[in-house]
Amino acid sequence: MHRRLFRSAAALLAASLLTLAAGCAGSSRQSHAPVFFPPSPNLPRLQYLTSFSNSADVLGTSGDSVSLISVGKEEEQKVSRIIKPSGITSRDGKLYVTDIAGQLFVVDLANKKMEQLKGNDGLGQLKKPIAVAVDHAGFVFVTDIERKEVLIYDNNGEYLKSVGGDLNFSPTDIAVDNENLYVLDTRKSVIHVLDPMSGAQIREIGKLDEPTQSLSLPTRMNLDDKGVLWVTNAGTGAVISYDRDGHFLGSFGKFGDGMGQFTRPKGITTDSNGYVYVVDSGFQNVQIFTEQGKLLGYFGSAKIPVGGMNLPSDITISTKNLDYFQKFADKDFELSEIIFVANQFGENKIGVYGLGKLRGVDYEAAYRKASEEREHRTQELLKERKKQQEMQEQQSKKDATAKL
Repeated sequence: MHRRLFRSAAALLAASLLTLAAGCAGSSRQSHAPVFFPPSPNLPRLQYLTSFSNSADVLGTSGDSVSLISVGKEEEQKVSRIIKPSGITSRDGKLYVTDIAGQLFVVDLANKKMEQLKGNDGLGQLKKPIAVAVDHAGFVFVTDIERKEVLIYDNNGEYLKSVGGDLNFSPTDIAVDNENLYVLDTRKSVIHVLDPMSGAQIREIGKLDEPTQSLSLPTRMNLDDKGVLWVTNAGTGAVISYDRDGHFLGSFGKFGDGMGQFTRPKGITTDSNGYVYVVDSGFQNVQIFTEQGKLLGYFGSAKIPVGGMNLPSDITISTKNLDYFQKFADKDFELSEIIFVANQFGENKIGVYGLGKLRGVDYEAAYRKASEEREHRTQELLKERKKQQEMQEQQSKKDATAKL
């Protein structure tokens, strides 16, 4: 099932070349044909839904971009703009977006809210926030690469404390569970495991005797529901996984321009299907893999006018508020999860995509039929090739006999 998420490698390549006759979604609210990945005639698995870049988009009070709500009563207020998003995560239906211009935004699309972090001043002032994580209690943890610290805020957004300042690290990503903080350090190529209360380091992950099992200029990290840490590496182009104790679990990927390879791997996340989503800011797309590293497909591209990406940096997935996002999808396409991609350039800073299936379509049956048809075509081509070879051999024998 996993390896048939998209019908064929050709279909995946076609997805990156898809061109639609529609204007830029960020310039004005325009209608356009649904943008699916992979494109027709293949069965779609993802659809581009919409995007937002500022509070006016979220509130629906301007026409500069695709509005995420119906236009209703407008209130005069200063528009908060996302300048250059770096990290993004989701928790309980809310999005948390770090902006390296010195801000963290909390976005609740379903309830039409976009707020700046309350505690972002004084001792809690962000300088260059890169990544964000939120725990089960709603506490917010932000890595700041200029302060070289992890800043902690409570569930109301008020500043509490900072940790890690004594480690002299380069914190570029963060994850949190019920016990520890996991801070990715690009410069030292390790994951620092910290006590969130004291900030004391418990252990390091990522430096092993075998170089291929060690981190190399790691860029982003994700802690999945099974306790597996997935890390992208700018030094090797590989995605490496560890358990929370630091044991190496596996790796896949390398540098290259082929499918399943990377040029600039960045953000990474996982979902309940066991899919691993890897952002590539060089290809400007997101590739989807099984946990074993088999490529399933990809979506996005710099080449398409609607649903494309522009220097994507991070990704997060949510299954909350599906009814809200369903209204942006094609009426026959049923969503199962929502995917958010942060773009550092362009007019559409946060792209919104939906994973799903066409209603009333048996995908497994369709995949089996497609596989059988491909196998039949392959066998026919092999038979034809064998026939031609036999004819050539017979002709060669006739020519040799004629010369005697």
